[in-house]
Amino acid sequence: MTSRKPQPSPPSPSSYNHIASSWTPTIRYKALKLSQVICAVYILIMTFRYYPRGLIDPSAPLGEWRIVDVWNPSNTEAGVIQLNGDPYGQKRAVVAKDRASLIFLAISRISAFTLYPPMFLIFMTKCKATINFLMRTPLSLFMVDDQHELHSFCGKYIAFDVWVHTLFHCLRWGIQGNIDLLWTNMTGLSGLIVVLATPLITFPMFINPLRLAMSYEVRKGLHYLFYLFAIGMCFHNKTSAFPNGGFNQVVLGFCIVYYTLDSLYVMIFMTEIIETTVFNVLPSGVQMTMAVSDHFQKTYAQGGYGYVCLPWVSKYQWHAFSLFEHPTDPNLRQVFMMKVQGGDWTNSVHEQLQRNTVRPVWISGPFVSPYNNALDFDNTICVASGIGITPALSVIRAHRESRRINLIWTCRDVAMLEFFSDHLYLNNDDGWILIFYTGKEPLSPAIENANSNVILIKRRPDLHRIVPNIIYGIESGKGVPEIQQPSEKVEAKEFLADKLEDLEEMLLSEDEIVEELTMLAHEKGFLLSNLVAEHGTDEGKPFLEVVKEHFSSTPPVKHIQLDTSHNNTGPYQRRKSQRVRRVSTMRRNSMMDTGYCPSEEHEGADEFVRNLNKRLVLSTWGLLYCGGSKPVENTLKQISKEYN
Repeated sequence: MTSRKPQPSPPSPSSYNHIASSWTPTIRYKALKLSQVICAVYILIMTFRYYPRGLIDPSAPLGEWRIVDVWNPSNTEAGVIQLNGDPYGQKRAVVAKDRASLIFLAISRISAFTLYPPMFLIFMTKCKATINFLMRTPLSLFMVDDQHELHSFCGKYIAFDVWVHTLFHCLRWGIQGNIDLLWTNMTGLSGLIVVLATPLITFPMFINPLRLAMSYEVRKGLHYLFYLFAIGMCFHNKTSAFPNGGFNQVVLGFCIVYYTLDSLYVMIFMTEIIETTVFNVLPSGVQMTMAVSDHFQKTYAQGGYGYVCLPWVSKYQWHAFSLFEHPTDPNLRQVFMMKVQGGDWTNSVHEQLQRNTVRPVWISGPFVSPYNNALDFDNTICVASGIGITPALSVIRAHRESRRINLIWTCRDVAMLEFFSDHLYLNNDDGWILIFYTGKEPLSPAIENANSNVILIKRRPDLHRIVPNIIYGIESGKGVPEIQQPSEKVEAKEFLADKLEDLEEMLLSEDEIVEELTMLAHEKGFLLSNLVAEHGTDEGKPFLEVVKEHFSSTPPVKHIQLDTSHNNTGPYQRRKSQRVRRVSTMRRNSMMDTGYCPSEEHEGADEFVRNLNKRLVLSTWGLLYCGGSKPVENTLKQISKEYN
């Protein structure tokens, strides 16, 4: 299994990194690296050819190459040349009169030309409207899943490369006695501006001590210095140097104009106001529920992310958050704003929201999420940390009818855990839902003792054990998650159906009835939302109405059986039309006796998974991560490599 990373994930207070791992090998950004090699070869050829096609003095014999101004020796002494003897042409600071200077010049020019592909991509990966369009065309077959991760990769390369470029120019100018070119020549001065701006743009985004020391708002504000970077690069050399340079104005000019136009399109055509956004205040954060327009829904049917502006907090700040759907109403989109230490904007939001309320919100989007690549697999294991659960919920909702989605969620916030558990969000009968609670506050008994495929474990997850155990249980048929304590479910539903009639006779309000049923379900060891959702949710209807329809008649429970037969020559296939069938009592009792749990030790699971056909079986499994934990991300990469 080799990692293909989906954050982004947008850069936000609840930012997330992604790994989308398939069990097939791939080379990371090979097209980018190949284009950089081509650029490096090109400029070496153009530099070390005899003038006028190159820069080498035609009078210099082989082995004694030098780059001088063949028309004006005084220019050479000043460290510059003017091509074709043009007295009004650009003075190019590329003089190299000895072997060391030639080596330094070669390194600085290679570093300059290998910057072009990353500089182009650093802008294109943030053209959100363009990416949305391209992801719906066959061109998406050649695009990376996680545009933000590619953006970060290119940013880190640029942050390192500009210093290499500057260092070797300065070394060459220094040994020639022309260091004043750094501030007297346009190339040197513009380069100096760029090299000073680059750390301010990049370092706060990927150097952890700076990330922790600076608020998100400050880091994002500094990030907008990329406009200064791009303008400085446009003045770094002129098009008159073409084809021996002079590409900056074309490449950077195009990028900055196109990015600005794309941003204007998003602002005008992909942004809308939600006048009645419902805010539910929880101890750990705020849940936003928005009734979005038809245009918004059609742009991206489910999931994705959007940029949110709360004008009553700040008119100038837009923050990216994952979007997930309301479990019973497809017209509603939801956002969870986690309280973040050091986040000025999020702190302001929570200070102003002390109780449930309705406020206006501007939202821009939706934009394609890296989690969209769950489409590539029949089986997916989503690993989430904290608020990273939100994009995982979108994956579950979008694909639970056609694919098997498993979830491993590490959470230390009891309010968040109980909120998502009680409100139908973890409805997924066909996949394992493993919740690892690392907090200290006590939990609801219904969650701790749930008789379902939702399992709560009070410790940190051992991913090296759990990931292969999930695959082993499903591929072998020994741990199929949808068959869990069916007889107890039927008994619980019959009990709640009787109680529902009693509660209606007591003339209680709808909220009081739902509250009573929820408590009674907890006493039986079930979540009310899961019992109702087993028959399918009626989207758009009030929750109590859905409860009445399902419990008034208490229809027989249908159980799902999956044909898990497989061999090492064919893929594991699973489709909804093949799955829905009644399961015999003997089969149900067999599953209850085994009590399979992926978090426990299962002898032979690792070996079983290693023996599966990597191309035909393991290639149908995807591994997705959403969270801010670097150790978890590295662990998943290790697992990916281990079984590849």
